[in-house]
Amino acid sequence: MQTKEISNKSGLFALGLLFVAPGIGAGLIMVVLGFTQTIEPFLLTNYRYGLVVEGAALALLGAIGGLTTSLSVILLTKTPIKFVIDEKYIQSVLPGGLISKSSSFIERYPREGITSIELEEVVSHDDEGGQSVTYSARLIGFYGTNVGTLRGITTTAIAEEIAETIDVEIVRRFD
Repeated sequence: MQTKEISNKSGLFALGLLFVAPGIGAGLIMVVLGFTQTIEPFLLTNYRYGLVVEGAALALLGAIGGLTTSLSVILLTKTPIKFVIDEKYIQSVLPGGLISKSSSFIERYPREGITSIELEEVVSHDDEGGQSVTYSARLIGFYGTNVGTLRGITTTAIAEEIAETIDVEIVRRFD
């Protein structure tokens, strides 16, 4: 069996884009305004294209700041970004696992001996009374032993795809 990756659809790309895009966009606008000489430079007033240099610096600093901010937020996130299934293991990869190969960002369970998956609904409430629903999949082995738990699954379709990939049945423990 080849390795199969199942995305958890967490939307982290959009989060990174939210932090990076404004700085780059403002820098590019300043570069265009500098080339057309529509407005005067803010700091480099002695140079003809001073606003171009300022815009390029702003775009570069915006990209670096946006990437640093989004990476720090990603490292604090505890919801898996993808599940990797191969011949021997089922892995739950946290967002930090995309940056570092540290074992603290990858939860690994042996695939051998798994006979079924029990899917449970996890409802959490935030400070403002809103609720979010995720799913937790217990990997059940021979004689009902608990092999491990895949946490933070965003939809039941992802859990069904995991069960289909490892060729076991799925049991739902919620309404």
